[in-house]
Amino acid sequence: MSWGEDAEMPLAGRKVLIVEDQYLIADDLCSLVERLGGHVLGPISRVGTAIAALQAETPDLALLDVNLEGELVYPLAAALQEAGIPFLFTTGYDAMVIDPRFGEAPHLSKPIGQWQLLEAVRRVMERPAR
Repeated sequence: MSWGEDAEMPLAGRKVLIVEDQYLIADDLCSLVERLGGHVLGPISRVGTAIAALQAETPDLALLDVNLEGELVYPLAAALQEAGIPFLFTTGYDAMVIDPRFGEAPHLSKPIGQWQLLEAVRRVMERPAR
């Protein structure tokens, strides 16, 4: 299947918060989200800014890098979890080193391909809300 008009759009009409500190990776994630039909919030490169953005506009999904220039994203992940907003980690870290409080959150290893993101988004968006 080619990536075009016939591709699945699991994010159609959904807002996706992207939290990533590396410009090129953030830009690539934005493009991938838009290809899946999503509306990008961000990208944002700092935890405090992302928490403020979360309070201003509620996303339907968040993509989180774990380490933002030495600042761990876990306070934001906790806020998303508390709000019942699905998220997945997009990181270079191995899943084994991610805080166990977020062990159920999907983990995608960088670099992230379009099909890999498509499958992860499908899984996380199909989960029942907590």
